[in-house]
Amino acid sequence: MIFDTLWIDISIIASIIAICILAYKAKALTLLGAVFAFFLTVGLYISGGIPFLATLLGFFISSSFFTKLRAKEKEELEKALYEKGGNRDHIQVLANGGAAFIIAAAYFLMPVKQLLVAYFVAIAACNADSWASEIGIMSRSTPFSIINFKPVQRGISGGVTFLGLFASACGALFIAGIYTIFMFVRIPFLELIRDCTIIVIFGFVGAVIDSALGELFQPAYVDSKGKLTEQRATGRVQNKMVKGFEFFGNDMVNFISSLMAAGLAYCILAFLY
Repeated sequence: MIFDTLWIDISIIASIIAICILAYKAKALTLLGAVFAFFLTVGLYISGGIPFLATLLGFFISSSFFTKLRAKEKEELEKALYEKGGNRDHIQVLANGGAAFIIAAAYFLMPVKQLLVAYFVAIAACNADSWASEIGIMSRSTPFSIINFKPVQRGISGGVTFLGLFASACGALFIAGIYTIFMFVRIPFLELIRDCTIIVIFGFVGAVIDSALGELFQPAYVDSKGKLTEQRATGRVQNKMVKGFEFFGNDMVNFISSLMAAGLAYCILAFLY
């Protein structure tokens, strides 16, 4: 029995290594990003087993798919606006998986239902934001501010479209679907519906928080041509910061929003259970 369990663990870790290598080869992750992803994924597997692992992989594979979808059309816009491209580095790995890792570690020490669902909410928030960003940017409608609903420049943080909001809800629903697969025969049906509802709602809320934080605190700059960008410099020319805080970049926004969404869900669950 012990030998069988050990063999399963070795097989899963070997699979994680293979996936990280493939992600690096496919330019979904940088080399250091792949290394960090390996250790984070192994940590999540140790904390919560296959359900935690499958949820993270579901997020990574689906978000990577939408990142590559119509990539050529998004490439020029991303080059003009963003510091980083589609291949995620180690900071982005920690930003997207850090909150989930913290919750998973807490669940390992105290395996209660509230933390289990909160973990799925943290991933759902990241997935909702990723789907919204990658699909919403392809919308033909003019983006509007999540704060004051006024039109904003396409691709700038804080701007949303109805397509992006719909994609965000679908991204959270996707993670709720993974939760359903693992919990369908383990808990009563009404409890399952309640948990999935919380995952979808607070996953979506996490993406909305992400947009709001991006609008309020994330830095934006004006380049020498007077165009708004999120790049600190264009070539060797330093751009002028017109809003936000230098240290409050997109990675911090991603981490805080997913942690806030999971925290809110945990508080609701603590009241319900």
